[in-house]
Amino acid sequence: MIDKRDVQAFFDRLAPDWDAGMVRNEAVIARILDNAGVCEGCTVLDVACGTGVLFGDYVKRGAARVTAVDLSPEMAARAVEKAAGTLCSTRWTP
Repeated sequence: MIDKRDVQAFFDRLAPDWDAGMVRNEAVIARILDNAGVCEGCTVLDVACGTGVLFGDYVKRGAARVTAVDLSPEMAARAVEKAAGTLCSTRWTP
């Protein structure tokens, strides 16, 4: 069985450079957001939000509210920074 603390530690170590290594495929992201029904006025729950890489996409689509959670406190901390000034709220709970 995988220990939750090992998973947290893994993603905490990767968090500082996570976005630098990110490769976006706009067509795939658009399809995922379409299938999830992300549109004007919707509410989004982003589970395992990581560093908040999709926050900008939610805002561009006019989401009314975004709640995001992540297991890793370091990932969530970076997501909080991205959420500042948007309708996105991010939380990490031990």
